[in-house]
Amino acid sequence: MTEIDSFINDCKESGSMSHNTLKSYKCDLDKLQSYVSELGITDVAKISEKVLKDHLDRLKEKGYSPSTIARNIVSIKALFKHLVKIERVTIDASENLVAPKVELPKANVLTRKQVEDLLGMPDVRTAKGQRDSAMLELMYATGIKVSELVTVKVSQLDMQIGNILCKNNKTERIIPFDKRTKAVLSRYLQDGRRHLINRTDEELLFINYQGEAMSRQGVWKLVKSYAQQADIKVPITPEALRHSFAAHLVERGADIEAVQMMMGHVSPVSTNRYARENRDYIRDVYDRTH
Repeated sequence: MTEIDSFINDCKESGSMSHNTLKSYKCDLDKLQSYVSELGITDVAKISEKVLKDHLDRLKEKGYSPSTIARNIVSIKALFKHLVKIERVTIDASENLVAPKVELPKANVLTRKQVEDLLGMPDVRTAKGQRDSAMLELMYATGIKVSELVTVKVSQLDMQIGNILCKNNKTERIIPFDKRTKAVLSRYLQDGRRHLINRTDEELLFINYQGEAMSRQGVWKLVKSYAQQADIKVPITPEALRHSFAAHLVERGADIEAVQMMMGHVSPVSTNRYARENRDYIRDVYDRTH
């Protein structure tokens, strides 16, 4: 159907989607297009809710996983939202589609005390300690990915407002950070960093003793070392700080969509696991406020 091809092209030209998301949309909607063609449907307006549900049931019968079916529903809903917007259809046939429950692995979340113990480990009397302290604080304060952390430039920091610009392929997002993190970053920028850089025009925020970019493996070893010093028994990786950032925000009542944007999640399914793992807290908030 030309409408499906047109939708994919519009998404591509807008530049608002990552390559992987666009690829997923095309793959999912190609399946839908193949199914409705088998039914002899050539007009997108003739695709009913029953047709969509039968299509999803067939995917299930073919052995597709719940997460794949859930992704297909996201793609179909995006298509019909577009069709309604351009007034190609008057009724959104995907409106009542419900994604199957997707079991995600439990996020490795630290307690707030464990986080505080970890953040307190670097010896901030040294340049390395100031750098490490700034890295740990920034990871927990913003949920920044390690791949972003090791490539972030000083110019991506807005120290006056207190936020960081994270770039990933064609997408970017701005994440705020608190006064404590701002103070730790300021100390590193004004003192520790100048002892580590080899040239005054160095753009990278975090560098190693050779004056080169930190590696992801280096950050991993750094976090593991400080976790051992803090006598934290559970396995800790940089990803644990990212998960803890999101989980603690949700625990305190943060809006899921806001956390989704800060984490850079394409799908809210990823973010919702933090809510599910804090369902007792959410129930308490609901009982007290509803």
